Amino acid sequence: MGRDRAPLTALDVESRALSAVLRQTDPKEFGRPTNCPPWNLAELVVHIAMSIHLGGADEFPAAAADTGVLTAADYYRRPERNTADYRQSNVDRTTEAANDVLATTSAARWFDEVSQDTVQRLSRLDLGRSVHIRSHGPMKLADWVVTRVMSVAAHGLDVALTLGLEPWTSKPALGVTCPVLISLLGAEPPAELGWDRMTLLAAGTGRRRLSSRESAVLGSRQDRFPLLS
Repeated sequence: MGRDRAPLTALDVESRALSAVLRQTDPKEFGRPTNCPPWNLAELVVHIAMSIHLGGADEFPAAAADTGVLTAADYYRRPERNTADYRQSNVDRTTEAANDVLATTSAARWFDEVSQDTVQRLSRLDLGRSVHIRSHGPMKLADWVVTRVMSVAAHGLDVALTLGLEPWTSKPALGVTCPVLISLLGAEPPAELGWDRMTLLAAGTGRRRLSSRESAVLGSRQDRFPLLS
């Protein structure tokens, strides 16, 4: 049970850390372009909030009996994630949501409200049960929460890059996201790379380019980077 709760703890800690940064950010800075075009910072924050926003009471229907469950790494192996249609759909949905949200509140306030609500609602659920995730399939709820931590942590790096800040990624978030990246790589990163978990997160999510030396050390596995985007 403790391991099942680790992703929720990570989501709570990482979301609070991002909220603290956003609250301290000058409202004028939210118009800055980001490394996730075509979004500015406000739109990126809305996108992060959308990724963890829970819908209605039927958001997590039980998975069908006698079905195998997919892992957090499997979530990122879906072929459609690498298509132009998938990426454009993300852009379009975020643009539409941002227009609605930013007409009545700030991106920082909305993220704070959404993240607190999500953590509170998830805390009342059994994270060990198997649920059906729309457009994906059966997953243990705890593994789905790991993918939400990945979203907040990876996009937190985007926020840091946009604002010229040092990354603040929390230990709990690194603790649940790095095993997913290792699974996508197919092995632990070679020891000669000298990577810590923060470097793995940045390189694995494409927020940091591989150096020529790193590419040489990785050999054929360099072609897997970014491990997800």
